Amino acid sequence: MSDLVNKTIIIGGVGPGLGRETALASYRQGASVVIAARTAAALDAVAREVDPSGQRVATVVAEITSEADCHAITQTALDRFGAVDGIVNCAARSPGGGLQTAGDFSEWRATFEVNVFGTMRLIRVALDALKKAKGSVVMVNAQTHHYPPPSHVQIAYASSKSALSGAMHHLAMELGPDGIRVNEVTPGWMLGPSVERFVQSTARQRGVGSDTVLAEITARMPLRRMATDGEVAEAIAFLLSDRASGITGQTLMVNAGEIMH
Repeated sequence: MSDLVNKTIIIGGVGPGLGRETALASYRQGASVVIAARTAAALDAVAREVDPSGQRVATVVAEITSEADCHAITQTALDRFGAVDGIVNCAARSPGGGLQTAGDFSEWRATFEVNVFGTMRLIRVALDALKKAKGSVVMVNAQTHHYPPPSHVQIAYASSKSALSGAMHHLAMELGPDGIRVNEVTPGWMLGPSVERFVQSTARQRGVGSDTVLAEITARMPLRRMATDGEVAEAIAFLLSDRASGITGQTLMVNAGEIMH
């Protein structure tokens, strides 16, 4: 496929899971990609995998909680590739726990600072470039605020993602007249490095095999398996592309059918 040819995509929060897969999917479909994260070594490893030549990939060590770093990400895209056609923010802080363990809410504040304010900050900094390109924003949300998993309460994270959904709808309305589309992809359980670690840890604690834990988690899913982080990345790439040119203000759930809307 070549749905993203001649487009420049910024991907914030690139780690070994969804961020990496989104960079790979965007590159495969023809885009130049600017990948940002806090760790240079991790970024360099993903960049080498995406494009060993370095011609269509650029890296920026950055915190999206920093206004200056968000400017650096945007400026890198403009300096290297001349445009910002799309933004995907995979950066996320996802603490566990409920209200009774919230303490002074400092963890809530830190979570909102990354998940909500960081996302909004990067979009706002890149807004002039997005308007020029009539670009696309894809927010990465999470199914947990629609369906709290009984085994893993994470109220601060879910609250921040719920706020992100509200922001997505309002941004789609605000920026639509400028030709900018704003959507979100909402994974459920997503098979990748972090979930694999959770499954293995749970299996060790219970003294059972990883297959048993996976089977229990996926029993509610019509496909009887989790969507992979690569499959979620393909959904993101679709919403970035001109094939989705008539879609804005929407939530695309990628969850193997666990919840149906």
